[in-house]
Amino acid sequence: MSNRLTEPTRVIIPVDMAINRTKNWRDFVTNVLQIKDARKLPKGVYISKTDIEDLAAYCKADPTIAGVRTYFTLENGQEEVIKNEIKFIMVLVRESETHPFGEDLLYVPDSLKNMSNTDTIDDSNVFDFTRPCPDCCDPTSPLFNS
Repeated sequence: MSNRLTEPTRVIIPVDMAINRTKNWRDFVTNVLQIKDARKLPKGVYISKTDIEDLAAYCKADPTIAGVRTYFTLENGQEEVIKNEIKFIMVLVRESETHPFGEDLLYVPDSLKNMSNTDTIDDSNVFDFTRPCPDCCDPTSPLFNS
């Protein structure tokens, strides 16, 4: 029996559809959050190649890891006075018979302890290496400003 979590989820969509979806997101967030300054609008996140390769190495090192899950985060609640960045945090996801969509590995599993790049107090396995847009985006891209 095939595990849905390990099946590829890569879907290439037409550029026009991508532009429309990013515009839909910006329109929705602007309306719901009543954002008046476009510079405060969360548009995307940047993840470096090195960080992606590091996550891939974890996935290859432990055959029970099915993928990576991302969550939206907000650093400072709803405070407007300070710079407030919406980011993704990422966590490895392990196959699990009791969790149909996999189990979040919030802590470094024993199988990966020798690969851990950081010595955190609680052995956290939650990655926050995204850089939010608009700070780290391509402002000339139609995905950014359509």
